[in-house]
Amino acid sequence: MQKQFYKTKTTVSIALLIALNIIIVRFLSIQTEFLRLSFGFIPTALCSMLFGPWVGAVAAFLADFLGMLVNSKGLTYFPGFGISEALYGLTFGMFLYKQKTSIWRIFICVILQTILIDIGLGSLWLWILYSNPIWLTISARTISALVMLPIKVLGVKYVWDSVGKRLFTMIS
Repeated sequence: MQKQFYKTKTTVSIALLIALNIIIVRFLSIQTEFLRLSFGFIPTALCSMLFGPWVGAVAAFLADFLGMLVNSKGLTYFPGFGISEALYGLTFGMFLYKQKTSIWRIFICVILQTILIDIGLGSLWLWILYSNPIWLTISARTISALVMLPIKVLGVKYVWDSVGKRLFTMIS
């Protein structure tokens, strides 16, 4: 019976983090056709830190897909952005799951995400979708990524220290 309770508690926790991600990204973010400023990285990071990189990746992909079904803001779904979200969950989990959550470890994780996913893949997806000049897309995404970099690092550190540790003991 205890094992079943653990599975139920885990499933419900992951579902709540997915729902929180959808609410933050789809309803509480600033979004244009090319940029999105959001705190949706926090539920993704928490999910990956609590349950591991693969669960974090699947949860992030599902949050992106289900979020698009709930509120697309007039845009069409493009699976490339879902892949990017899954990579966010994967990298958060690889760097922070069962690891000491030092500010440097979080910084390295987020800088890697910023360069490879935000600027690299994000610019590629937008070039595929809209055929904009790649240099224009990269420059716009670089500015957005540099603004969000310290917010992500400090946000993940603060939320983990204030809420994440308690969540970990509750679901363990």
